[in-house]
Amino acid sequence: GINAEYMGLSLLKMLRRARHLKILDKSKTLFLQIDIMEKFRKLTYKYPSLVSVGRSFMQASEKFNVPLIMVEATKKQMGETAAEILKVKHSKVQTFEKFVFSAYEDPNIRAAITAIKPEHVVVYGLEAHACVLLTSLDLLENGYNVHLVVDAVSSINKLDRSVALSRLGAAGATFTTSESLLLELVRGPKSPDFKPMLDILKDKIKVADPLN
Repeated sequence: GINAEYMGLSLLKMLRRARHLKILDKSKTLFLQIDIMEKFRKLTYKYPSLVSVGRSFMQASEKFNVPLIMVEATKKQMGETAAEILKVKHSKVQTFEKFVFSAYEDPNIRAAITAIKPEHVVVYGLEAHACVLLTSLDLLENGYNVHLVVDAVSSINKLDRSVALSRLGAAGATFTTSESLLLELVRGPKSPDFKPMLDILKDKIKVADPLN
C-alpha cells in the first residue's frame, strides 16, 4: 500500500544519504573526466576553471596513484582534450572516445570502471546538463558514490548548469570543490602525499573569474 511504498522510498533516501556521506579513500577512488574538449573553449561558461582543475587532477592522479579515465566525445567534431591537460597526461590514464551522452552507457568505459572497482567516482567536465548529468545518474543508480567537483562542472548555458547541479544533488551526488577533494584524499600534514598536494595547488593555473 501507500505506507509501504513511502517507507521504501524513505529507506532508499536514508541509504543514499549514508552512502554519499562516506569520506573519500584514495585506494577506492576513480577520477572521471568528461569531455573537456577544445571545441568548448570559447563556448562554455567559465571554461578556464575546468582546464585548471582538470590539469591539477591529472597531476594528482599520477602523484597519488588514483586511476583516471578521460572521456572524449566524438573527436572528429569536438577536437582534442584541452591542451593544458594533455601536457600533463601520464601513461596510466585510460582514454576513451564516446558517442553517447552517458559515459557509463558505453560498454568499454563501463567495463573499465568495473575493473577498477571504485567506491567513489569523482566526476568533472562537460556539459553539466547532458553528459555529466546522465553519467552521474547512471553511476548513482549502479551503487557508486558520485562526487561532483562544482568548480569543474559547467555548460555553455549558465542556467543549464544550475538546474543540472540541483537535480544531481537531489539524486544523491555529493558536491565538493577541487581543493577540498584533494585535502580529503591526503587527510593531513603527516601524509606522504601532503607535500605533493601543496605542490599541485601552488602549480594550479590561476583563473581570474572561477566557477563558484
